[in-house]
Amino acid sequence: MSDVADSVLQVADEWAIRFDGVSKRYASGEAGKGPAAVHDLNLDVRPHEVLVLVGPSGCGKSTTMRMANRLVEPTSGRILLEGDDVTDVDPVQLRRRMGYVIQNVGLFPHRTVAQNVATVPKLLGWDRKRTRDRVDELLALVGLEPSRYAKRYPHELSGGERQRVGVARALATDPPVLLMDEPFGAVDPVGRRRLQTEFARIQRELGTTVMLVTHDIDEAVRMADRVAVLSEGAHIEQLAPPLEIVAHPATDRVADLVGRGRTARLMSLGRLERADLEDDEAGTVVDGPHVELGTDLGDVLDHLVDEDRGGVGVPVWENGQAIGRVTGQSVLRALRRLADEGRTGEQEPLALADDEAATA
Repeated sequence: MSDVADSVLQVADEWAIRFDGVSKRYASGEAGKGPAAVHDLNLDVRPHEVLVLVGPSGCGKSTTMRMANRLVEPTSGRILLEGDDVTDVDPVQLRRRMGYVIQNVGLFPHRTVAQNVATVPKLLGWDRKRTRDRVDELLALVGLEPSRYAKRYPHELSGGERQRVGVARALATDPPVLLMDEPFGAVDPVGRRRLQTEFARIQRELGTTVMLVTHDIDEAVRMADRVAVLSEGAHIEQLAPPLEIVAHPATDRVADLVGRGRTARLMSLGRLERADLEDDEAGTVVDGPHVELGTDLGDVLDHLVDEDRGGVGVPVWENGQAIGRVTGQSVLRALRRLADEGRTGEQEPLALADDEAATA
C-alpha cells in the first residue's frame, strides 16, 4: 500500500466525516457569485460520537448536513466519508451508506410500519426472512413491540411513534453514519424528552456515528458528545463538549445562545459526587426521604425543594447507608466543580447570575 493510502487510512481512523474547506453558494447574479450559505467549513465528525450542529435559522447547519449525503451539492472543497470523497461516489449508493432522519419522518403513508422499515433492505435484495428478522429487531430496539406495530400504518401512530419508526428505518442496514435534521422537532415536549433518552440509549448500544442538526441548545447539550455552535455561513463559533459550551462560552454569540439558563443546563450535565456533600454520621442507615450518590443535580435540587423543610439538607445514600447530606450549598459547590471541569485555557470562572445562584 502506498504512503498516501496509509496516511488516508490513519487519518480516517480519527474521523468518520471530514469537511475540508467546503463552501456552498447559491446562484444569484453572476454564476457562482451568490451568497455563501456555507463558507470554507473545516470540520471533522469523529467515529462513534454524536456531533450536534446548533445555531440560529439560516446559519447553514442543515445545508452542511445535506452536503454530506449530496442532497445538496457543495460548490467547492471536499467532503470525505470514511476516506472516500463523496463527490466520487454514486449518490444513491452514498445514501445507502448513511441513515437519514428528518423532522416529519417522511414515512410512506400507504405502507405498513414493517414495510417502511424494510425499504432499504428490499432495495438491496435481502431475502424475506433476513428482512423480517431485521425489522422485528429494530422495532424492538426503538421500543415498538413488533406484534403490535408491524402491521399498522403511519396514520395509526402518534407523532413519537412515527419518529421511532423513522429512526428504525434509518438504521435498517446498520449504516456507519446517521444524519438527523431536527429529528424530534415535531414531537410534544414530553415525548421529545423520552425520544432523546431512548435515542441516546440506542446510539450507545450501536456505536453509530451521528451528526445531528437542531436549533435547540437544550437538545444539543443533552444529546451531544461535542457541540458545534454555528453562525452565518456555517462559521464555527465554538466546537467543544457540552460542559465547556455551557460553562465557558467562547464568544458573545455562544453566550447569547446559551443564555441566562446556563446554570440549569449545567445541572442537567452533572451528578452528585462525594466532594459535594456536607459531613454527616456516615455508615448509619437512614429511614425517610433521601437521594442516592450519583443522582443528577436537577433531581437533587427537586428533592431539596420538596423535602428540606428545616434547611439542614437531605441525607445522601450509597449502598443503603448514609454518607452525608446535600444542601443548597452542596449544589452550588457541584456547579462550581462542573465549571472548573469545563474550563480550558485561562478563561474566567463561571459567573452565576444573582438570581441563578439564589436558586442553588
